[in-house]
Amino acid sequence: MIYKDTKKLIEDLKMVNERNNNFLKKEIDTFTFCFLIIGYLEKNIQGTLYETILDSQKPELKYPELIDLLLKEKTFGQKIEIFEFATKKSKSWENIKDFIIFCKNINYGIRNSLFHFKINELRYKNLDVSKLETQNKIMTDLLSAEIKLRKHIKKDILKKSRI
Repeated sequence: MIYKDTKKLIEDLKMVNERNNNFLKKEIDTFTFCFLIIGYLEKNIQGTLYETILDSQKPELKYPELIDLLLKEKTFGQKIEIFEFATKKSKSWENIKDFIIFCKNINYGIRNSLFHFKINELRYKNLDVSKLETQNKIMTDLLSAEIKLRKHIKKDILKKSRI
């Protein structure tokens, strides 16, 4: 069968996994949630790093291609470390650190376990990620940390610190 719609392909994959008892529906839903949150954070961190690094450079040294190359090959954990380094000396650090702590919790408690198929070990602040209450807590914490981050990220974060 040749699929012309990715959504249909994914639905069939879910069905096959459930039917063969590879994964329960709840596990597939948990995977989906985890992949989406990790993907969102990774894109968000990379985009924010790109903007702040580019903004901090002297006009004659602005090479977006170099930033793309440097960030492209970094792991999620390395991007978090770069982001932390780039913002730690900022006056807005108190508002930014919640976002970094959130990302570290996602990286260590969810991402690493997910990619090693340690399904029963998916944790966020020692809570079971397969539970809807935990997923709601993750979303609440993400929104709270991101609101603080967005308020302060544009305010001269890297212009005074050196990368």
